[in-house]
Amino acid sequence: MTQLLNVKDITAPADAVSHLIEALRADVGKDAQHSQTLPPETYHSTAFFKLEANKIFRSDWLCIGHVAQLVNVGDYFSIDIVGEPLLAVRSTEGIRVMSRVCLHRWMPIAEGSGNAKAFVCPFHNWSYNLQGQMLGAPSMDQAQGFVAKELQLPQVRSEIVAGLIFITLSNSVGSIAERLSDLTPLLDKYGFSDLSVAFTTDYDCDFNWKIAAETFMECYHHPAVHRASLETSFPGRLSSIGDGGVGWSVCNQPLRAKGELTEILTPGLIPFSGIQGADQREVKLLQIFPNCLIGLDPDRVSVTTLLPVSPELTVWHRVVLVSPQSAAQDTFGETVTRMQARGNAIASEDLKVNGIQQRATHSTFARPGRLSHLERTVWELANYVRSRLLE
Repeated sequence: MTQLLNVKDITAPADAVSHLIEALRADVGKDAQHSQTLPPETYHSTAFFKLEANKIFRSDWLCIGHVAQLVNVGDYFSIDIVGEPLLAVRSTEGIRVMSRVCLHRWMPIAEGSGNAKAFVCPFHNWSYNLQGQMLGAPSMDQAQGFVAKELQLPQVRSEIVAGLIFITLSNSVGSIAERLSDLTPLLDKYGFSDLSVAFTTDYDCDFNWKIAAETFMECYHHPAVHRASLETSFPGRLSSIGDGGVGWSVCNQPLRAKGELTEILTPGLIPFSGIQGADQREVKLLQIFPNCLIGLDPDRVSVTTLLPVSPELTVWHRVVLVSPQSAAQDTFGETVTRMQARGNAIASEDLKVNGIQQRATHSTFARPGRLSHLERTVWELANYVRSRLLE
């Protein structure tokens, strides 16, 4: 049987987070009409972050990307999650995820993304095949009992749901496919499993991972932050929080009543065949807890993976996906350039305000804030955090 990665039990000192745990417990059972934010300290506390790392990011399912990033045998990409350098790769047997820490002296055997027939550690040339099996180790003939081909990089448990690649460092958590069974019909309408990569982009966010998720999942901030970009076509007051499911939430972002389809469709892209009528006038924002943010447009999809580095630093990795028909257009390169420019402009607006917000969480006057009905997804994320940390 393939060896699964064993996870260290990293916990926070009880006395450093006990007051925060009690604050979380005090909000259990509140309804949306009485909801409020998590305590500001939970966004910058190192001890609380360690607890999240252990009870959320090392114990639940995490999205790391989409199968469209690994089309051909040998395609790979690297990713770091709470200190674990991992490698996703397509072999002849399918997609697998494994540790990319060399079994010799811990040098990562690959960085970034690309295509390879094998992986060679850049430190001492120890080599591994696409399954993580060691192929060879130079000058180890005098190491008694050492047999290179008997060794394999630790494998990480993974599942693919509607083209999304999920991993978990837990051997006991239940199947993510079963958890998301009520979401997959919606994703199937967008042909999620068969999409093509338009582009990928990374942002270094100088704020907590929860702030990134909360902002993505509500349109209440449109009039102030996105006044000249999103608010004109997608007024925040028209947004609504839909009924999510087990492990996910949804925000509906409709086009203004008199808006034209040209305000929501991207020139050069072909709308998804499964999205017709009124559905073409709405963007859906999804969060699959804890770290996956999805934007569903009538002609394109974005999948964002949040990778917490520290309490106040998060890597935002986004892959934008389109139909194969859109990707085959002669002018697709120009379309991508326009999409990137608009995406970066909107992201820069959020990055600026969220960085300021993060710094303000340190204020001695900062307290939990009451939430609008347009921010119910913020409350739903808080409830997810409570459920994981109080179990």
